[in-house]
Amino acid sequence: MQRCKNGMKLDDLRALIAIAQHGSFRAAANALDIPPATLSRRLQRLEDTLGSQLVIRDSRNVALTPLGQNYFERCQPLLDELQATTSELMDTSSSNPRGALRISAPVGLLTYQLMPLFNQFLALYPEVTLSLNHLSNQHHDYSPEQYDVVFRVGQQPNSSFSAAKIGESQRTLVASPEYLAQYGIPHHPDELNHHSRLATVPEFEWALTCKTDVAHPETIWINSPVRMAIADLNSVKQAAISGLGIACLPNYVVADALEKATLTTMMDDWYSPSRPIYMLYQRLGYVPNHITCFIDFMRNALAGT
Repeated sequence: MQRCKNGMKLDDLRALIAIAQHGSFRAAANALDIPPATLSRRLQRLEDTLGSQLVIRDSRNVALTPLGQNYFERCQPLLDELQATTSELMDTSSSNPRGALRISAPVGLLTYQLMPLFNQFLALYPEVTLSLNHLSNQHHDYSPEQYDVVFRVGQQPNSSFSAAKIGESQRTLVASPEYLAQYGIPHHPDELNHHSRLATVPEFEWALTCKTDVAHPETIWINSPVRMAIADLNSVKQAAISGLGIACLPNYVVADALEKATLTTMMDDWYSPSRPIYMLYQRLGYVPNHITCFIDFMRNALAGT
């Protein structure tokens, strides 16, 4: 049993805090999973140690004395901190990471790259749980209080997160063979102005740079009207497969369609600048073992992508 230097036992302090929180001896005893007589004995021992009455009891009500209320308000945060620190140290020393992971990621990146790795991680560490309740690539909708790890594509603003670059998102111009057979194959960015464009929100403009002129590469911006704009990468891919137009999509999204020949590439002398992929996590303070383990796993799994 834990004991403070002055002889006071922490179980006695927990008894007072439970009584204050639950408002009755029976409810407090149930919360601590001890008999009411044990709870009463611990409270009495605490009062004897302090030499003061902390709780007023009658047949119906339980209330803290002013001294008891003051003592409760000052000691509860300290006990909470002690319990949190103890849990953290136990978690760190555990050879089997355990705990809950709260993650936010863009739906396209999740579907085509991250989800298989998440499945591998959970298979390795069965005592870790994972929650993915926010699928977005917005840069302003996450905080350390909401998520443990955040995945985003594109440059990230300064925040309270550390940002680790874990890859690059390369983009390719694609269309269905049927669309190109009907409307022709473009060979220069200017020709895209006469085609139906399928865009991902909010990337309505495409920047295409010439590969062949290394010394003075030419970049042309395409901002012609968009026939269809969708926030979901997979939906844009399906629209392209259906022959509705030309799309500029990440390689990891269209790789399977290119392999099956339901999409084909064009304008191989031009490329769309790549975008960095970041994994963001808490910068300061204690990071639980299961989160550190997940970060290390993802770094290793995505190294070189």
